[in-house]
Amino acid sequence: MNSTALAQILAHVPTWVWFLLAALLALGLSQTRDRWVSAARLRRMPLAFLAFSAWSTVGTFGWQALTLLGFLGGLWATRQLVLASGWPGPARHDAARDAYFVPGSWLPLAVMMGIFATKFLLGMTLAMSPALTQQASVVLGVSALNGALGSLFLARARNLMAHTVRAA
Repeated sequence: MNSTALAQILAHVPTWVWFLLAALLALGLSQTRDRWVSAARLRRMPLAFLAFSAWSTVGTFGWQALTLLGFLGGLWATRQLVLASGWPGPARHDAARDAYFVPGSWLPLAVMMGIFATKFLLGMTLAMSPALTQQASVVLGVSALNGALGSLFLARARNLMAHTVRAA
């Protein structure tokens, strides 16, 4: 693909996509600092990213067995890996505020950009080759990737809540 073709493609990207990218960058950069997070927010954010990944997957490939198998397989594999890793490490919980100490990390930003890039690049690719939605390997692979990326925050939140030490 030459630069003219790429410029043509990018010119047709809706403006809201760039605002979404900016918002995700800001949210991801905020994750690089240590902070206290309410229990409610610790539960909501992972569910939002999981829902976005699921919506992206089903919206692209529909409700079919390969879509669900790939998404659930990616979700389960990532959950197992994150739970085994213990990421992000021991957490502290302040019962008075019902808040958790979340150590800063660049990984959430990388995950957010991965989710965005997957959706963006898949949209561009399918605009040029719509028949790819019928290829089993594409459906299974992209669905698994979306399930894996979407479940990372859920597994992290679970680890934070399960491995808390009462804050002094």
